[in-house]
Amino acid sequence: MEFNAEPIRIAHNLRETGNFANPFSPLPTGPTAHIAPGFPALQFLLMETFGDGAAGWLALQTLPVVALCLELAVLPWFARGIGLSFWTGALAAVFGLLNKPGSEPQWEAHLAGLLGLFLCAVVCRFELNRQSLVLALGTGVLSGALFYFQPVFALPYVCWVISFLRRGHFTRSVLIISLVPAALCLPWSLRNYWTLGTPEIRDNFGLELYVSFNDCAPYGLKENLASFCHGAHHPNSSVEEAADVKRLGEFNYNRARFRRACGWILAHPAVALALIAKRFWFFWFPSDGGLSGYRLERARLLYQHIFTILAICGLYWSWKRYCLRFVHLCFLLFPMVYYVVEFDPRYRYPILWMTWLLAAYATLELFARCRRS
Repeated sequence: MEFNAEPIRIAHNLRETGNFANPFSPLPTGPTAHIAPGFPALQFLLMETFGDGAAGWLALQTLPVVALCLELAVLPWFARGIGLSFWTGALAAVFGLLNKPGSEPQWEAHLAGLLGLFLCAVVCRFELNRQSLVLALGTGVLSGALFYFQPVFALPYVCWVISFLRRGHFTRSVLIISLVPAALCLPWSLRNYWTLGTPEIRDNFGLELYVSFNDCAPYGLKENLASFCHGAHHPNSSVEEAADVKRLGEFNYNRARFRRACGWILAHPAVALALIAKRFWFFWFPSDGGLSGYRLERARLLYQHIFTILAICGLYWSWKRYCLRFVHLCFLLFPMVYYVVEFDPRYRYPILWMTWLLAAYATLELFARCRRS
């Protein structure tokens, strides 16, 4: 089995040594919080069950496919559960089949999307019955589990909780949805603080900023890899960078790279703004070949562009639907960190189902308006 992505390297190291460490291939760098622990732990369990041969590799390849299939399968149920029609969810699933996102077997994107879908379902139920302690507990547990896979979801979740507090809803259920995720994440935060010096669930933002803003960085990961710029700046490719991680410690390394990236941004504000603008654009309208690549783009990405435009309309038309408030927050706030770091299509996968759902809502709403006119 080839261990090239950071999560599976951590899972392999966990299996071999029992330590959550050494995410980079050039050399062992010690304990890590470079990746949130949920997905490497799940990969470790699969490798323990099926081994690290062909059976284990097949299990790892199958995991995100199963997650994506479950996303599509439950969309009709989810749509009906939040007050939309069954056909809205069914059409969203059809849009997903047309879009056909990549499986990304060594990354957590589709599992995070599935957990995000379940969390949105429970949140919508909670919005309808805010006194239910069971729904509050389910919301807290699911959000905590999701943060272990994709901590970026914490931003829309915290904003959603704050919206209750700003309106003066200091109830037991609101206390539960506030404290349970924090309590679930506390053990890992304490481990990271004692081992690395940071309470963050994932501490790689300084590194990601560093590989995204430098003299040779283009807008996207694919382009960065092709120009060998990524290899010169990332410790998973560069022996010198990996040696710095080992020498400084991961937290201090990320802090130093964060300062270096911020210094570059301040020294090159126009170039930095241009990179951010491109990353914003390609996050929503990805292309395999930059702006000139749209002419030769595959059909599935062209479908995605159409669904994105429809989803923006769906966001506007469904804005007053109270049960979709958390979906709206995720759709708007989750991408913010990815407007800054180098673009890769998989970064959007955790919220891609929201694009399909809002696009389906807009399509049916548009059809209904045409029939009324």
